[in-house]
Amino acid sequence: LTWLMGVCKEDMVLVGQLLGEKTILNEFVAYVSLGELKNAGRFVEEKSIIMATYILCGFANVASIGIQIGGIGALAPNKKATLAKFGFQALIGGTLASLFTAVIVGMLI
Repeated sequence: LTWLMGVCKEDMVLVGQLLGEKTILNEFVAYVSLGELKNAGRFVEEKSIIMATYILCGFANVASIGIQIGGIGALAPNKKATLAKFGFQALIGGTLASLFTAVIVGMLI
């Protein structure tokens, strides 16, 4: 996926790891990892760091599905089943929005 986005081959695994951390854990954990990797000099290109920053923007992670169901479900209790049904699709949509933003930024820099 990171290859399709235009991340250099030396940084693909690192950016992919950050995307996985963001999706499974949350964006805050992934940003901490990004900072640690950057400070350790693990990235080859500055472009990869910038793109990773945009990839991590947003709340598309597994925990957000639960937050949506709990928060919006409290406002509309009869719609909890619908929220649960579309939760994973919202996760994919939010992730794609962040990825597309990173691709556009990558084309501009």
